[in-house]
Amino acid sequence: MNEIIEEYKVWLEIQGKSKNTIKTYSGIVKKFLEFLINNGIIITDTKSINDSLGKNLILKFLAEIKVKKKLDSNSLRLYVRAISSFLKFLDNESLAKQIKAPKVDKRLPKFITYDELNKLLENAENYRDKLIIKFLFYTGVRVSELIKIKKNDIIFEEGFVKVYGKGGKERIVPIPKELLNELKDYINKINTENIFSLSSRQVERIIKNTAKKAGINKKVTPHVLRHSLATTLLSKGVDIRYIQEILGHSSLNITQIYTHVVPNQLKEIYNKVFESQLA
Repeated sequence: MNEIIEEYKVWLEIQGKSKNTIKTYSGIVKKFLEFLINNGIIITDTKSINDSLGKNLILKFLAEIKVKKKLDSNSLRLYVRAISSFLKFLDNESLAKQIKAPKVDKRLPKFITYDELNKLLENAENYRDKLIIKFLFYTGVRVSELIKIKKNDIIFEEGFVKVYGKGGKERIVPIPKELLNELKDYINKINTENIFSLSSRQVERIIKNTAKKAGINKKVTPHVLRHSLATTLLSKGVDIRYIQEILGHSSLNITQIYTHVVPNQLKEIYNKVFESQLA
């Protein structure tokens, strides 16, 4: 079983998947193979798996894992994507097409206000944590991208940072002048190549604990800070295509969800359109 999973990991890498995706998908596939073994399937190679698989058996796995892990629709979609990917690895495209993902739970993205940002900054444990919060909020980078940023990725002369996103895609993100100056001072004092030598989990804990200390009664995560940049820019009239570029979204459809969280801007546009007719 382990050999098959290792082969699958290599296949995912060839497909250009990120390290996080490879780790997540291979973890799900391992659970799936364990499920097959527990259901009396003898696994010797990829052919033995293919010969034993059917739509009903896969649906049984998904149903059991949904109950066991208490998965919502969005989380279950991740399992479906991983299993579909594994089926493609097995050259079983026809079966992969039969496994349909549940509809997306279209919840609006959460975000924080400027007042809540200031509360976070005031309650940060130290200067490094304060910089992490500012960096996530003002650049909108993912936490997985944040921890990979090195000193030479900051282009001080032009005020940008090179960000390496999903699938190794590179993009350039602007940094506000004040934050740029603070980063310069901080970088001169550290000996590590990475600006923030932490794991994703450590960054998540820093944000969570700081929010709790600040008395913010909503869930605050690195991703919430990313959402906050998007909603702030959109509310200030920034073109959604620029926001797409900053966030590194592969499709404009992903970015468009933020248009649902700025009703004041929509009201302002509506008034401008109809004010002359109604005057």
